[in-house]
Amino acid sequence: MVNLVHRRSALRMAAGASLLTAGLAAPAGAQPFPATEAGARALLAQFLPGSTADKSAAMKLLRPTQADYRAVYKDPLAGKIEQAHRRQWESGATLGGKPEQTEVLLVLARTDDLIDGKPVLEEFPGGYKRVTGEMKRGIAIARFKFVQPGSPLGMAFDGLVHVNGRWVFIPKPWIGLGS
Repeated sequence: MVNLVHRRSALRMAAGASLLTAGLAAPAGAQPFPATEAGARALLAQFLPGSTADKSAAMKLLRPTQADYRAVYKDPLAGKIEQAHRRQWESGATLGGKPEQTEVLLVLARTDDLIDGKPVLEEFPGGYKRVTGEMKRGIAIARFKFVQPGSPLGMAFDGLVHVNGRWVFIPKPWIGLGS
């Protein structure tokens, strides 16, 4: 079970670099980043300044498949989110913050907690309240920020989900609802 991660917990760049160099590279066919706080942090460490990881390649591995969208959200919303994200994925953009943002603040929960309206829902962007009825249960989901050491402010992202044995990035799912 994925526990709620402390709001103020942070991953220092040096810790992230040591995780990446400590053999977290996946054996062929293995998932190196489990559905845990440590797994999410190790994955996100690839996008911190100073990481030697290929950010573009790491981002491509986060692209959800049609099955991934449908494992997290019910249809027809799943298909609408996938369609809305297509351009984002084709642009080649990657995750990351500014050069001085060397830490990650992370909130990790289960979709059950968001669906049930538990307090952690307040840690996610407000748009999640609009899609909880379309979410499927039992999925690890995170929102995170790249921040300067000691700061609660930074580049914020949401929608890192662990589904079908791997982490994928499905941000701002409410865009599938239209206006």
